[in-house]
Amino acid sequence: MKRYLLLEDGTTYEGNGYGYEGEANGEIVFTTSMSGYLETITDPSYAGEILIFAFPEIANYPLSMEHMESERIQVAGLITKDAHSILSGGDSGIGFNDFLKANRVPAIDGIDTRSLVEKIRKAGAIKGYIRNINELPDKFEDTMKLDLVSQVSRKKYQYYDSGHKKEILFVDVGTKNSLIKKLSETASLHIVPYNYDFFSIKFHYDAIFIPNGPGDPAHDSLKPLREFIREKSNEMPVMGVCLGNQLIALSMGGKTEKMKYGHRGINHAVLIGNRVYITSHNHGYAINEDSMKNTEMEIYGRDINDGTVEMIRHRELPIFSVQFHPEAYPGPYDSTWFFNDVKKTLGE
Repeated sequence: MKRYLLLEDGTTYEGNGYGYEGEANGEIVFTTSMSGYLETITDPSYAGEILIFAFPEIANYPLSMEHMESERIQVAGLITKDAHSILSGGDSGIGFNDFLKANRVPAIDGIDTRSLVEKIRKAGAIKGYIRNINELPDKFEDTMKLDLVSQVSRKKYQYYDSGHKKEILFVDVGTKNSLIKKLSETASLHIVPYNYDFFSIKFHYDAIFIPNGPGDPAHDSLKPLREFIREKSNEMPVMGVCLGNQLIALSMGGKTEKMKYGHRGINHAVLIGNRVYITSHNHGYAINEDSMKNTEMEIYGRDINDGTVEMIRHRELPIFSVQFHPEAYPGPYDSTWFFNDVKKTLGE
């Protein structure tokens, strides 16, 4: 079945359709990851985005459902060069094509992903549609202006008892399952929705953790959370990852900005202190470095390639966060030291 990728600049790509037969729209982004595609497409940080796999061959090993980062596929659509969509699903019993169908996610294959990635790298983020007809829509919606966190955050409180004495208030803004599992090795978790009534909490917690998630950290829907972080930062440790890094920066008086095309992949070199780590990334927004100069936060890490702020920490208080994903999945384990820092901060 023929399918079309339509971009807001008028460019049209023709390819072969697979997955769900409907259409999708969103901001088109790319990942350079060569593996871990199941973990990637189920990462809630991809909500509102159509994902290009820059590596040509995708789905060339069986699905392992225990590696899903959420309960469903989170990307709006997929763009591939050579997807092995009917490969046996292994123990899961489902192939890639059927998995996309079950999750109502359309995909397009046979696209020159190299030229498409080059276009985005030169022009910046671009909006697009995956459609079954070669006809431009009347409007290209900016999905990054939507309240994306509300689409992926848990709706109810959940207690993750890992047997540790220390307890963390874990605010779900679109977390990955692997981040919860990794953090639970250090503390028990009170997992709450992003719009929880924070100031009516009765249970005890020793620190606050803000994980990854999709969209603009300055979105109005996240204002109550930013205010909560600001107020509690003088009382207890506050730590975060990815979107959490940006929200902490905003709550401390900094600013964030949309990146030209973001960082998405598992091979980003980051300088922390005097050491370089290879890290996993997935973000389209970043901390504005100049905005941090008049705050009490210091910049402690940067991306080797473009200088993006990768780690911030308070000069006196136990507040710190990173832009990359220390839990990996997929990705290298270079930065698992982050969780040791969390453990030391909690004093357990």
